[in-house]
Amino acid sequence: MMATADQSERSPLRHRLNLFMLIRIIFVRLEKVNPRLLIHAKQVLKDCNALKKKGHPKFQNLAVSIECQMRKMIGENHWKESLRLLAACKRMNFKTAKNGRTVSIPSPESYSSTTALLQKHFETLCLGSNTSPKPCSCSC
Repeated sequence: MMATADQSERSPLRHRLNLFMLIRIIFVRLEKVNPRLLIHAKQVLKDCNALKKKGHPKFQNLAVSIECQMRKMIGENHWKESLRLLAACKRMNFKTAKNGRTVSIPSPESYSSTTALLQKHFETLCLGSNTSPKPCSCSC
């Protein structure tokens, strides 16, 4: 799982939301610095989802599988820089909230719809390719 400072951020929903934001940051970065790698990164999402649907045992937890496969695909440099940008975005949101501006936080009632929305985005952000991710050696 991604390292977080706050214990409450270790919940499965928080992990998925953080991963979704991280994936968006990765895609924006790769679009600018390495469009070819962006195509492969999008394929990771599609392949992880397909393997989960087929019932592959190492892909039952889609968020952990995507995180592990994406990290391997894009490499540690892109991964760490994207995490740094995600942390910077969170700090900016915290400063905005601290200054009295409104920050929207999903309510517990919207968790199931948020999860469904994340699943839909993961499916629609993918491009076609012929390669599938190999199951990783980590605990996912």
